[in-house]
Amino acid sequence: MKYLVQNLKKILNAKKINITQNKIITGVAIDSRKVQDGDLFIPFLGENVDGHDYIQSAFDKGAAAALCLKEDFVLDNNIIYVEDSYQAIQTLAKDYLNSLNAKIIAITGSNGKTTTKDIISDILETKYKVHKTQGNFNNELGVPLTILTAPKDSEILVLEMGADGFGQLDYLSKLVEPDFTVVTNIGESHIEFFKSREGIAKAKFEITNGMKKDGFFVFNGDEILLKNLVTNCNINTISCGEQNHNDIILENYHITRNHIDFKLNISKHPFQTVLKGKHNLFNIMFAVAIAKKIGFNDEKILESIKNISKITNMRLESIPYKENSLIINDAYNASPTSMKASIDVISDLNDFEYKTVVLGDMFELGKNEVEYHSEIGKYISENSKNINLIISVGNLAKNITNNVSNKNIKTIHFSSTNEVSQYLINNTHINEVILFKASRSMKLENIIKKITE
Repeated sequence: MKYLVQNLKKILNAKKINITQNKIITGVAIDSRKVQDGDLFIPFLGENVDGHDYIQSAFDKGAAAALCLKEDFVLDNNIIYVEDSYQAIQTLAKDYLNSLNAKIIAITGSNGKTTTKDIISDILETKYKVHKTQGNFNNELGVPLTILTAPKDSEILVLEMGADGFGQLDYLSKLVEPDFTVVTNIGESHIEFFKSREGIAKAKFEITNGMKKDGFFVFNGDEILLKNLVTNCNINTISCGEQNHNDIILENYHITRNHIDFKLNISKHPFQTVLKGKHNLFNIMFAVAIAKKIGFNDEKILESIKNISKITNMRLESIPYKENSLIINDAYNASPTSMKASIDVISDLNDFEYKTVVLGDMFELGKNEVEYHSEIGKYISENSKNINLIISVGNLAKNITNNVSNKNIKTIHFSSTNEVSQYLINNTHINEVILFKASRSMKLENIIKKITE
């Protein structure tokens, strides 16, 4: 991005502007410690921190200008006075986005949005210049920051969008006006804020509100809540799933230790991916739907899917371990839906002699949190294939192991991750697979670090 300082007065509808030198702004920073030459520093007012205290520090590190919310703040440098920092960064992002000649893909969902973002980006960047969301920059601040860091020659922006309340996706969708929108699934994440899965579905569907008229909504057509919402709207859709009414249908699949072979109704050719888990086949279908609309032929799609590699860490991440064993780190976050999917992954792996599952607490599940954890234990008993050991850690996760009734599955509960680490170090098996899954704050990756030292 490139903006002359003086041009921001009109773009941001600034109350006033103080210019000592009309520099060129080439970036944006909200943390004074990360300011680079040419950045526009944007301070925020928090409960315990006032970003205005760091404006001078930002200039010392090379900032070209700074926004300011306080009219009585005086500094002999390039200061642009605005009413609201959030509104300012969103307005600037909108202006910059309008200057780009790029297609916009917006992705949300209770689970799988980051992996879907990575899959779509990995496929499309074999032909186009793609810029995507980094980390968890998927809210009202993160999305504008992602846009403002996009190179001028970007041809496609893949934007992940999250929400923990109604109206957030409506705003973000109208901000970016996507060409494609994706809802991966409807689970239970943040259900304490939305009250029900129906509420979650309505909130996720807001992502279509700003979609261009000739845009396409890509979604899980097996999810009745999404199917019902689509029925009442006049938008272009592409449904993906296993049921015959879908546009893209998963016809069959075969899972091995190293890859999945599968077949889709839209191609006579078989597909193959190194990604783990049946649920990732749905994420791939979303990417295939968009790739075909953008102009990829079957051969290019097949090749791209086979070579998918740039998946964000801790999403079914495979880590070689000891004697012909494997760790699967899926501990970035967890909800009942994603935890069941992870359990299915390890159940479907048939070429390991011993299977261990380490499960921690799931948070933000509201008043029924105990019931949701108990449900996981029951799910394991009824659906798991040849799992040998379930280890739970945390106050809530104890309800998982307490409800595993299958006598062929050993269960152990620990109150701390250190205890889990010590147990795993002292109890190893040849040709073992160990799955880790929990909410982010449980930090199960610390166990992995200790047992692999």
